[in-house]
Amino acid sequence: MKKLLTKKIIIIFVLFLIVFGSLPNVALAETPGEKLKSMGYVIGFADGKLHEELFMKQGELMVLVARYIRLNQIPKEYQFMAEQNNFDRFVNRVYNFFISSFYKAKDFFIRSYYKITGKEIYPGVKAGHYLFNSVVVLRTYGFQIPEGIDINARITSEDFFNILYGMLGLDESEFENGKDIPQIEKYRIIFSIHGKRNSPLLSKKGYLTRGEVFKEFLRLLQSENNQ
Repeated sequence: MKKLLTKKIIIIFVLFLIVFGSLPNVALAETPGEKLKSMGYVIGFADGKLHEELFMKQGELMVLVARYIRLNQIPKEYQFMAEQNNFDRFVNRVYNFFISSFYKAKDFFIRSYYKITGKEIYPGVKAGHYLFNSVVVLRTYGFQIPEGIDINARITSEDFFNILYGMLGLDESEFENGKDIPQIEKYRIIFSIHGKRNSPLLSKKGYLTRGEVFKEFLRLLQSENNQ
C-alpha cells in the first residue's frame, strides 16, 4: 500500500514539474506585435494592448513605416569626410551641427505652422492627430507620402505594399510601361530586385488584421537584417 502511494506521489510530482516547467516558455513566446514593440516600432492603444486581432487601418501602417524610417533611414550623425585625424573630426562635428540644426529648425517651423494655423498637414491630419508627428518627420526629412491613402480605411494586401514601398521610394517609377503590368506582379518584381522573398500577403484576399501586418513587417525586417 505504501509503495503504491509512493508511486502515485512520484507520478503527480513528475506531472507537476512537466506542466509548470513549460509555463516559462509559454510566457516568453512573443507575438509579432510584441516583438515589434520591444524593437520600438509599435506602441499600442491607450489600454496598453496591441489588439492584433483587429483590422489595421491605413493610417496605422503609415505610423509603423514612419517609425521604421526614423529609426533606420535618418542618420544619427552627419559626416562630411572619413575621419583620419583631429582636423577631420572637427570638420565633421561642425558639419553635423549645421545639418542637424537645419533639420531641427525645419521640424520646428513645419510643426509650428500647422499648429498655429490649424490646417491639415495631410488629408484628415491636424495637430493633435496620432499621425501628426509622423507626417512632420516625413516632411522634414523629405520622404514622400503616397497619394490616395485613406487613413481611416481598413487595409488590404495591395494597400500594404502601396504604402510600404511608396513611403520607402520603391514604386511604379521603377517600371517602364508600368500600366501593362498587374499590380501584384509589380510587387513580385520589386521583391526580386530588392532581395526580398515573395510575401504570403501577395495572395491574401480581404482586409488584414494588425497581427498579419505585424507578422509581415517583422519578416521583412528580419530578411533585411539577414542580407
